[in-house]
Amino acid sequence: MPASFRAGYLPAMFEGRQRLQARARRFLSRFGRGPTAFMRVAYQVPRQVVLVTASHAGERALWPVDWHMPVGFEPPRYALAFGRDAHGTKLLLRAGCFVVNTIPAELEPIILEAGRRSGHDGDKLDALGLSTSPALFVEAPCLVAAIGRLECTVEDAREWGDRVLVVGRVQHAEEAPRDTATLHHEWRR
Repeated sequence: MPASFRAGYLPAMFEGRQRLQARARRFLSRFGRGPTAFMRVAYQVPRQVVLVTASHAGERALWPVDWHMPVGFEPPRYALAFGRDAHGTKLLLRAGCFVVNTIPAELEPIILEAGRRSGHDGDKLDALGLSTSPALFVEAPCLVAAIGRLECTVEDAREWGDRVLVVGRVQHAEEAPRDTATLHHEWRR
């Protein structure tokens, strides 16, 4: 093959391969594979949204989480997945403890605003006007408006791609009497 032909052929072949790969990604996403399909399957059942609180060295953090679940009964453990580089995640890992606050659905505007704001910009608890009380067994704030609380110490934390999976040992669980619904998140395309 002449050198001039090879020089023009290889870049065209590379560009053609890129176009083919892009077309394949679009096809797989449309027909049940890829991140869009993952989110549709993962969110077939809406998940309860909780507000997690943590504090360390006078700094407090608050953020909504819907990737969470119990992972043991003896002893009780609770797992949550956080963004690896998120402000709250870093503070929680430094603190070694946190509180999972179950919030009534009527506080949805506050939950959404807590997700929109960054902890880098200041204390979200103060900015949102949320009242807190000290936890009984860990060094973290509890939300007064919560209808349930799990006070946890960090037992394990591992990075999984762009997330950190944190397993907390529940030191104290408290449920307020309630007749109210909780907020559940449903992903929609």
